Amino acid sequence: MTVVTDVLRQSVVVFSQNYLPMSRVNIKRAIVLLVTGKAQALDFSIGNGHLVRSPSTNIHVPEQIRLTFGNRERVWKVPPVNRREVLRRDAHACQYCCSNRHLTLDHVMPRSKGGPHTWDNVVTACEGCNSRTGAIELP
Repeated sequence: MTVVTDVLRQSVVVFSQNYLPMSRVNIKRAIVLLVTGKAQALDFSIGNGHLVRSPSTNIHVPEQIRLTFGNRERVWKVPPVNRREVLRRDAHACQYCCSNRHLTLDHVMPRSKGGPHTWDNVVTACEGCNSRTGAIELP
């Protein structure tokens, strides 16, 4: 038999209308969302989830719910392009020769030719590869 406080400490995953994960909420908040019709169960099997009993009714709370209201989607913040984050993304290795010495940042399409300073255009390169790729004329 599960103790009442153990059930109330559990959490439920909340998805948006487009099935994107948004957050985790406690059982109490999930019950309110389900009873008011602001969410629907995503887990339809009775074996999964939590059974919450009250004097008048038993409520099955699933492990995942989907919101049925709201039109705003979560906006993912893209981190700024900086040396530390580019080195981390590229595992501190040159993307041309896999060296891990004398690393610099290389713009694939040079900024002087109109290349942007974005995640898609910046890679980690050693000094030798960076100077060699700078000598190559891009179309």
